[in-house]
Amino acid sequence: MKKQSEFKGFSEKSLAFLAGMRENNEHEWYEAHKDEYVKYVQEPMKALSFELSDAMLSVDEYFVTGGRTVSRIRRDTRFSRNKLPYKSVSWLVFKRPNKDWISLPAFFFELNPEGYMYGMGFYSAEPSTMKSFRNIIDSQRKRFDEAVDFYYTDKTQPFTLVGDKYKRILDASKDERTMDWYQRKNLCLLTERPVEPVLFNSSLAGTLLEDFFRAAPLYRLFLEASRTPAE
Repeated sequence: MKKQSEFKGFSEKSLAFLAGMRENNEHEWYEAHKDEYVKYVQEPMKALSFELSDAMLSVDEYFVTGGRTVSRIRRDTRFSRNKLPYKSVSWLVFKRPNKDWISLPAFFFELNPEGYMYGMGFYSAEPSTMKSFRNIIDSQRKRFDEAVDFYYTDKTQPFTLVGDKYKRILDASKDERTMDWYQRKNLCLLTERPVEPVLFNSSLAGTLLEDFFRAAPLYRLFLEASRTPAE
């Protein structure tokens, strides 16, 4: 069995390939540059996934790990109006193996021509999941406060809370901080970063793990909400 390469960071050539793919999204260009994709995008992304996998299993033992977390470059255009054949970004996702995974919480990292982003949350939460999450806030307030405390007290945490909100107020008795979570139709902690030195060395893996672990208690609340029937 081939030994998995150690993650040493991405490179300017990783970004250059993705930028080129965006500008030349066609079969001929990809085939002419396929070796660059494998060497500068696919292999380091897989190496990063393997570097993170053991630690991420301590967050959720049911995560899909290793190379299976990494996106494919070919797009599935069967049900999409966008018929471009290839992706111009690359990502990895730590998620449970479920055909409806978009409604489950997950951790993710994405490399794009302008830099990178990463975070934790739902791609598309079900309304019932968000109702269950609100029930958890109401019934397990201490646990919720402990899970989100880092977001407000840790000045080094990088995330921003994103997700559409309901226009009507769901519970006017909630304080402003709670309402920021309570009113959401969808929830995700996200950070978007430009091209910077950490992207090009092995320390990126440690940075991701540190921030993913910060969000781990909140992930467990999200997971519970996604598996708990709403009243």
